Amino acid sequence: MAPTSRAKTIEELSQLLDTHMTKINTRFDDLEKRYKQIVTENRDLKEANMRLQEEMTGMKNHLNSLEQYQRNYSVRVNNLQLPDDLASDPHKVKEFVFKKAFAPVFQGAIEKGLIAGMPSAHQTLELAHVLPGPKGKPAPIIARFLNRIDRALVLQNKKEFATREESNKKRYLYPIFEDLTRDTFQLLKRLSNDERTESVWSIRGVIKYKLTGSEQVKKVDNIYAPFEGFFQ
Repeated sequence: MAPTSRAKTIEELSQLLDTHMTKINTRFDDLEKRYKQIVTENRDLKEANMRLQEEMTGMKNHLNSLEQYQRNYSVRVNNLQLPDDLASDPHKVKEFVFKKAFAPVFQGAIEKGLIAGMPSAHQTLELAHVLPGPKGKPAPIIARFLNRIDRALVLQNKKEFATREESNKKRYLYPIFEDLTRDTFQLLKRLSNDERTESVWSIRGVIKYKLTGSEQVKKVDNIYAPFEGFFQ
């Protein structure tokens, strides 16, 4: 092959290579732009998803608060075994629960000068009903008060006047708690069972707690927040 012809072939090959490289670079630039676009879209989707999750959590927390508000007339009584002949009579159930669980607290309130006299079960409670419970143990009882004043009186004075066990004066014979929503109650149990908490309780449906070795009282503002965040 003549030198001139060989040079022409090399030039053509060089031009062809330049053309392919230009196409490759153009394609690479297009892919890079698309990649950046996908990254941006993915970031936007993640941010939108986070906002949606926050809105859903806020709505769940609001609905839970509304349900808790409806329960603010009620308390839960544990470890109180109803006689079999009372279970079918709601009036007798109410009287039995009042006599065993609440009358001692009202009596203490009388002695303390907080109230003038002992109210009756029918003056105090709207109803009392038994929840499903584990076999072999007394089922929890929900008692709904006619007014929040009497309910608050019981909750505020139960520590001082509620009946305690004979063998262990630190334990109540019939523990009385706020009637919490299912989700709030589950979180309270979970916090109580965690070794990082020293004490856990609720006031007006709001969970409060102390971490082990700390005197600072913490409050749960959002029961659906990440669990580990309660220990920070």
